[in-house]
Amino acid sequence: MRERDARFPRYAARERNAAEGGLRPLSIVLSLGILALTALSPSGEASGVKSETRAAEKSTAEFAVYALSRGKGVPEPTRSALRKAHSLIEGARQRGDVVRLKETRIGLEGETRLCVEAKDVAAARALLLELRAMAEKVELFNVVVEPCLKK
Repeated sequence: MRERDARFPRYAARERNAAEGGLRPLSIVLSLGILALTALSPSGEASGVKSETRAAEKSTAEFAVYALSRGKGVPEPTRSALRKAHSLIEGARQRGDVVRLKETRIGLEGETRLCVEAKDVAAARALLLELRAMAEKVELFNVVVEPCLKK
């Protein structure tokens, strides 16, 4: 017969359950619960895409384009991408797809933000696709869905 420790009687019930396999179903339920919570929690790029899609679906047709620096001024590839983005947005403005465009200097080294309000969500999405393709391999050039114009 197994010797029991009389000093710790409160652990006797746990020991008995463990010996009978009583904790096994509980641990399985807990493991599955943790797994489900992990699967449902937003993580990585997918959540960013979802939040941007939700932002675009909330009838916002506004977004911003940023040209940033790391303390040595805005790099030439970023300035070039900003010029291309500005001309793309101006073309959309002439076609009537862009209602407002506001260029704001946000730093001492040439950092710039272009705030764009498109005529509708579809026009904003089309511009966003083109701008994101342009920004894909350019450092310090960001395209962000955000309400940035004060009416």
